[in-house]
Amino acid sequence: MRKIKNFKISVRVKDISRVVGKLTNTVDTPVELEESVQRCCRFYVNFLSPSVVYDTFSKESLPFVYEKDVPAKWAAESFFFVTIGGAIEEEYKKDENAFGEHTGKIVSAIAVDALDQSKNFARRIISSEAQDENCEITRAVNIANEYYEEVSKVIPTDKIGVSAKAGVICPKYSSAGLFYWIPSKKKTKK
Repeated sequence: MRKIKNFKISVRVKDISRVVGKLTNTVDTPVELEESVQRCCRFYVNFLSPSVVYDTFSKESLPFVYEKDVPAKWAAESFFFVTIGGAIEEEYKKDENAFGEHTGKIVSAIAVDALDQSKNFARRIISSEAQDENCEITRAVNIANEYYEEVSKVIPTDKIGVSAKAGVICPKYSSAGLFYWIPSKKKTKK
């Protein structure tokens, strides 16, 4: 089991502005909304606490079987939980209109983007370990809600402040998934 806490995430203001523009159904984002997005990003980045916990199990030593989108030949599975913590949600609830009427949409866009970056961080770390074992990893496979508790018995989610009960992960901006390890094809010499 490996846990990594408080790794660096950069809030991508342009991407968040684009998403907020779509959420607010505006063709050209008004200057006021752009400024709100920038101020909101600078403020809420301080409340992101990205963390990941994961473990890898060989095909023969799986603690339980979860075979969704299984590739033909695979050697191991890496289960992971990622979160950005609950502080951003708590801070937002203190003053829901701190940055204008669209604060909720902006905070949601920031949180979703940060969670996606956290998943990508987990993918890079696990991919690096797989390459050391002459393997590649598949795309992330999301774990079905009903398996959250079972996976959290094997992966100590409490180490990153995540709990899984009755098919729900807390804090809200958390995710669980797995990667399959596939042995790399050996290059043949001609």
